[in-house]
Amino acid sequence: MTTTSATLDPARLRGLLVDAAGTLLAPTEPIATVYGRHARAFGGSRSAREVASGIREAMADPALRATRLHEPSWHEFWGGVVRRATGVEDPALLDALYQHYEQRTAWRVAADARACCEAARARGIQVAVVSNWDTRLRPLLEALGVMRWIDAAVISGEYGHEKPDPQIFRYACQRLAIAPARALHVGDSARADVEGARAAGCHALQFGVDVRDFRELARRLGVA
Repeated sequence: MTTTSATLDPARLRGLLVDAAGTLLAPTEPIATVYGRHARAFGGSRSAREVASGIREAMADPALRATRLHEPSWHEFWGGVVRRATGVEDPALLDALYQHYEQRTAWRVAADARACCEAARARGIQVAVVSNWDTRLRPLLEALGVMRWIDAAVISGEYGHEKPDPQIFRYACQRLAIAPARALHVGDSARADVEGARAAGCHALQFGVDVRDFRELARRLGVA
């Protein structure tokens, strides 16, 4: 069953599924800047623009992305991204960057996200983070305090399936004990978040397009 945002009735919703990177969380510094700064300690000399281009190309590589489904830590995947982006082969660079991004100081929670989620829960709408991320996400959500104001976290590195596979959305709904038709997923990717969620039978909105921020999302949910 496929649903569209046009049929969304906030009164019938019982679940709010929220993407992490690009929606709920954002890096405190541009990723290419961080990669470049760390890489220089290992002999790297690429500009931030070159690093950013390399990151995009590596992360879009289907063969490299496929490694994520067999390794919860995503070490092989991130190793490939780091090498292609920086040109540095030293595995110590991967270790440094991997440790950097498991720290709470590397991330910020989107403005009004907590208020939106808490208001939704107060109206009987359960909240789950549904994310393509490695096993660092759960402790990161704990460190950022997010786990105190959501009901569940469904993380691809733990679960073994990732968006846009409809199975991860259905699993999130099972965790919340709700039907997909009564869940709304919000994320920044048209393919992974919107198409994937709708294929699972959920409603979906693209963050930054259909809703600009969590304040607008709260209004759409009728909980503002």
